[in-house]
Amino acid sequence: MSPGADVVDAAVVVAWGRGGVHALAQARTSLDRVNVFPVADADTGTNMYLTLLDAVRALPAGAAAGSGAGDLLVRLARGALVGARGNSGVILSEYLRGLALELAEHRSVSGAALAAGLDRAARTARGAVARPAPGTILTAADAAARAAAVVVTDGDASPGAVAAAARDGARAAALRSTDELDVLARAQVLDAGALGLVLVLGALVAALDERTGEPDRGHVDERTDEAGDRSADERLDEQIGGLGTAPAATAPVVSEVLGMMSGMTPVTGSSAAAPGTSAAHEGGEFEVMYVVDLPGGALGDAAGLSAGPGERLRSDLSGIGDSVVVVGGAGEDGSGLWQAHVHTDDPMAAVAAGRAVLADASGRDSQGHAQEPAALRQVRVRHLTGAHGDGHLPETGDASADRGRSDEAGIVAVTTAPGLVADLARAGAVVLLREAPGAPDLAALHRVAVDARAAHVVVLAGGDLPERDVATLRAALREDGVETLEVLPAPTDLHVTVALAAAQLADGPARVDAVRSALDTVRTSRTTTAGAHGPEVAARLVGLLEALLASPAEVVTVLADDDVPLPALDELAPAAARSGAELVLLRSGRDGGTVALAAEGAVVHHGTDEAVGA
Repeated sequence: MSPGADVVDAAVVVAWGRGGVHALAQARTSLDRVNVFPVADADTGTNMYLTLLDAVRALPAGAAAGSGAGDLLVRLARGALVGARGNSGVILSEYLRGLALELAEHRSVSGAALAAGLDRAARTARGAVARPAPGTILTAADAAARAAAVVVTDGDASPGAVAAAARDGARAAALRSTDELDVLARAQVLDAGALGLVLVLGALVAALDERTGEPDRGHVDERTDEAGDRSADERLDEQIGGLGTAPAATAPVVSEVLGMMSGMTPVTGSSAAAPGTSAAHEGGEFEVMYVVDLPGGALGDAAGLSAGPGERLRSDLSGIGDSVVVVGGAGEDGSGLWQAHVHTDDPMAAVAAGRAVLADASGRDSQGHAQEPAALRQVRVRHLTGAHGDGHLPETGDASADRGRSDEAGIVAVTTAPGLVADLARAGAVVLLREAPGAPDLAALHRVAVDARAAHVVVLAGGDLPERDVATLRAALREDGVETLEVLPAPTDLHVTVALAAAQLADGPARVDAVRSALDTVRTSRTTTAGAHGPEVAARLVGLLEALLASPAEVVTVLADDDVPLPALDELAPAAARSGAELVLLRSGRDGGTVALAAEGAVVHHGTDEAVGA
């Protein structure tokens, strides 16, 4: 907004995005500590911060020069959609998408248009949630939209007045949240997502204030806060990069929100999981997220309709879990991009719902032309129950300290075996599920490494990761607080499984030592049963096992594809017992006839490969 001009332009959009990132960065630890709904997993502030950070990174360098406000809002929204984290981050991404849908054609945005955009943002965000609850970020968004509309009706349609009214409306709704949602009342905290939206809207006010030179401090509570760490600001500027400086006026809204949370007791991970509570209802064992990416023409003539893949996915996920949010939409060329989020006890049922949408869109477009394949991307699964210990975060005076950043390493497990996902996540890894073997997508790997929330991250890649890709990933992750990245030699799904099984038997830093030791000593064999039948399959599998056990082992793990007959596999346990070994049988959850065996014991020789009936 040029001095004296009564519009929001590209420069304000850039300043707003950067200011929002800075505000969330400074307050996210406090937001995490009061995170209760939908589950008390201490990550609302961090998820909103990471989502908006990816949104701002989607803006090109020098974005304010020559761009329209609407164009940048579209870029911001797409970056948030692809980078959304957690329930609160997904809702924030859809809020930004609604704003972009309303204002995409505006090179500059008047106050009245901004109010209309905030109204659409609130409606779009609410529509993305399968079961909206009162007293949440959705309630705050509705209140912000109503307050903005009142200002316009009363005749003060300046963008600054509209933004300030929206911020104050969201603030009032956040203060009421304890009275509107039982789980908040029991914990005696305000809703973390609603408070996060106050920060985002406060950053918009700050961006407008910076350009007009008329600061609106709103309801500022003057007290010591987390916003005064200059070195943290400088590090954050490096992360965002190339987009100018953030408005200094974001400090008051951070101070205000921190003041609103003053005196609240940090919530424990069990607070929201008590039987009969709302949070228990929303507390599926796993959080599952993925991106549904449909190429141009995939939606055919239905591309412009309101019903479509997003609504189907939202409905299907609601049948298997809670905290369901599906955001995104169709493009004019028949393409589509959605981000799905669900808490569920059956992660692969959630993935199957996404694959069903892909199957409907696969093949040819409405004119019968061959099209690019649809894809399910960035399939991430993490365990929720007890994932953050007792839910208390370490006290720190460093405003830039990440939730969960500690001496204990985070573990990322990459697998192509759907049947392993739940157990790998229960073992404490952030799991990335890939469709096929090969080098993992670096963008997806970067994302799950950040989601491990640790300064030291260990990656079990389930395949070969070229050293040049590792170097690229290390450099990118340093900007996101991952100080060291260690890629351990885990070339197969079975290696990943054995490594995490060992990690479960240790605590703290010893977990990574246990992983390294298991990978150093494991002996593996692999075969395919393709072309073999009946007793021949069992005989050859037993022979392979006996060769592996020529050197003593305590445990043998067997990973078998789903087409391997169970009677043949049943012969392995007695054969292992004769050698004094316990046998653990796992199914990969994928079609095929491959069987992989791993013996854990002293390293005597390396594994062999044999093709049965090949």
